Order: sequence, then structure tokens, then C-alpha cells
Amino acid sequence: MQTLRWRLTLWYGGMAAAILILLASILYLSARSSLIAIRQDDVRDTADSVSQVLEETGTPASAVGNVRRKDVRTVWAIGEVRREDVQVVLRDADGGFLAATPGGARNAPETDNSDATYPEVSRDGRYLTTTFDSEEVPGATGMVYTVLPTWDPVLQRLFLTEVAAVAAAIALIVGFGPRLARGALKPLENVSTVAGELRRGRLGSRVNLPELKSRRDEVGELASSFDAMAESLERLFEAERESKETLRRFVADASHELRTPLTTVLGYLDVLEESGDTDPKVRHRVFQVMREEGGRMARLVEDLLVLARLDEHREMPTEIVDLAALAREAADNYPDRRIGLVAPDTVVSVLGDREALRRVISNLLSNAIKHTPPEKNILVSVDHEDREAVLCVADEGAGIPEEALPHVFERFYRAESSRAGEGTGLGLAIARETIEVLEGRIEARSAPGEGSVFTVRLPLVKKLPQREKLSEKN
Repeated sequence: MQTLRWRLTLWYGGMAAAILILLASILYLSARSSLIAIRQDDVRDTADSVSQVLEETGTPASAVGNVRRKDVRTVWAIGEVRREDVQVVLRDADGGFLAATPGGARNAPETDNSDATYPEVSRDGRYLTTTFDSEEVPGATGMVYTVLPTWDPVLQRLFLTEVAAVAAAIALIVGFGPRLARGALKPLENVSTVAGELRRGRLGSRVNLPELKSRRDEVGELASSFDAMAESLERLFEAERESKETLRRFVADASHELRTPLTTVLGYLDVLEESGDTDPKVRHRVFQVMREEGGRMARLVEDLLVLARLDEHREMPTEIVDLAALAREAADNYPDRRIGLVAPDTVVSVLGDREALRRVISNLLSNAIKHTPPEKNILVSVDHEDREAVLCVADEGAGIPEEALPHVFERFYRAESSRAGEGTGLGLAIARETIEVLEGRIEARSAPGEGSVFTVRLPLVKKLPQREKLSEKN
């Protein structure tokens, strides 16, 4: 398997090797150019010396013999290098040899007057040449040249050094590169291990290594992002489990709530079949109970449909609704109860669905009426605080036990004190989900024997400065 550390080693090793070869090539070419420039200077200096002696003495042999070949040298970075291969050839007007350094005439390149003349030095293949004319010896011309070796010792030594250095660098990269890459990638092994645990269903697994998360690089960002992703996955799976459990309980509770009135209806049908034709009172009672149970089932089905629509997260129709006006209408539906209303004489506008909000207020009021004796008071208040519209329904009933208070908004939940009531157990659940769809919130406060207070808060469309309370209605 081609692991990531080997791929990283090959990528970066190849890049480093290419850079080293490029630098070595540049250094080699630069050194070679410098050596050629030194050879050119040697040729130029020798030509200058020979021409001066020739002009002074007029004797070609003296001019050539005066070339002190052992003194022609240069100093380079590697050390002192003597140049003993600069040749001089003097010819007459007919091209015959007047004088030459040992071996100079035999190896002299073919040249003519069009070639470079001193102080210019031309290169022709391996030859560096320059020519000059003599004024003292009519018709005499001189040529100074040198032959560049195929492998200059200095360049050969430099080339071998560079090859050895590049080879050693590549060997080090191949030898230590995977180890260094493995050390750099080791934190990712922890992420891979946690990923495997998540795949096996251990959703609580986390990288959770402070030394990784504290790193300000890609590894630290990956560790933090991976843990955040794992937490999101755990929340999603937990929400799915809760949703399935809620659905299971919902189906079970709905079946139970529907079975009770259906059983009652079927039982009274048996009574009607046995004595309904002979006893008008029995027949009347049977029809009355069946009508009540049918209404109960109809209310339950209606509430279930409302919850189903809320679960689908459909967009609720929105309009500007006067919350205070809705509260007055709801309170007026119970003229025989002691319901007080406190609201400003101005409009308290919220954005929502009128019928949905009417259902919320009716559910809260019916819940308060069911748990409050007729001689006790119920207070409905509407106000605006900062940017929120606030609706409160407070009663003087028996209150809700502390252990039951966190569950009052759950579907089909009814406290023990209300088990004998006629409610479906869905009113408060519908109220909460409706308010949440409208981007509001609902809260409950209660204590046994002290009554309960349900508070609804919704975004206020328009905040009105006037806050004047109306008189209470008894």
C-alpha cells in the first residue's frame, strides 16, 4: 500500500533533489565560466607580453623565449593552479613560422586575419585564440592560443563533489524522510482511530487531545473540527433515537386515548341493543354518552392533526395579530368563571397565525379552568417588555408538583391530579410547538397549593409607548 508518508517523502524528496541538481548545475556552469575567463586572461596577458618584447627587441625568438610559462598562474577557490598550456606562434608575411613555443606550431589552430585580434579573445571549439601584428617586424603576425581540456581537473573535482553531495542528500531523504513524515502525521493516527470507533457505533469517542487542539496548524484545526463533527453526529443520532421513542410513545398513547372512548361507545351500543327499545331513559342516556365520547374522539383527532402539521414544519400563515384582542375574546368565552383581564388599551401586535394563537390562548385558559375551583380567580394579562409581547395566564388552582413541572409540555402527559380530567393531554404540547414555530417561547411556574403561571413571549411587531391597565372583570 502506498502510504501518505511515502508519497510525501517522494514528493518533497523529488523536489529537494531537483533543487539540489539545479543548484549544482548552476555552480558547475559558473565555475566553468570563471575558468574559461581565467584562461582568456592568460591568453590576453601572454599576447601582451610577447608583443611588447617583440616590439622592443625585434627578434621573434627572444619574444617567444621570454614567455615564462611557469609564472602564468591564477588562484581559485580550490587552490593555486598553474597554467602551462598557453602557446605562442609567430609567422612571417608568407605564413612561414618565425618562432613558436615547444609544440605550439604543431597544434596551432587554423586562423586568418578575420579572427579576433588582441585584446579580443575568441573561442573556436576547444581553442581560445587571439592575434596581433608587429610594427617592428614588417609582415610578422603572432597568435596566442590555449586548448581547453575535455575535463578540467578543477571542474572534474567539483563535478564529483556535487554528484556525491546530491547522492548523499537523496539517501538521507529516502532514509529519514518516511520517519520524519510519520512523526508529522502521527497525530492523524489518533483521528483515524477515533473514526474507526465511530464507525463501530461508539458515538461518544473523541480525539480530545489538548496537545493537538492547541496546535495552530492544519492538524489542530482537523482535530477540533473532527471532534465537533463527532459531537454533531452524536446529537443527530440521539435526536433520531429520541424521535423514534417519542413516535413510539405517541402512537401508544394515541391508541390508548382513542381506545377508551371507542370501548365506551361499543359498550353503550350493547346496552342500546339490549334495552334501548323498551326504556326511553336508557336510550336517551346512551345517545348522550355516545355523543360525548364522539366529541372527545373528534377533539383528540383534531389535536393530533394540529400536531402532525406542526411536526412537518410547514410555514405557518403569518399576519399582524393583536394579542390583547385575542385574550379578551378568549376570556369572554367563559362568562361564568372569575377571569380577570389586564391589558393595555393599545394594540399589542405580533406576527403569527390568528387561529393558531387563538388555540394557544384557549388551551392555556381551559387548562387553568380545569385545575381551578369555580370560586377561585384566573388572571389573563397582556403586556410588552422591550421587544417582546408577553401573555400570562395565572390561576389559583392546586398547582403542579415539582417533579411533574418539567413534563407539562410533553404530549399526552397529565399530572396525577388531572388524570380524571377530560383533556386529551395535547393542549400544552400544541401551545409550546405553536409558539416555537412563531420564534417565541413558553414557560411554566407552579408550586403545589399556590396555583400556576404560564407565560408566552413572542417577538413584538411594534412597541407602543403607552401602558395603561384596564379594570379587572369578575
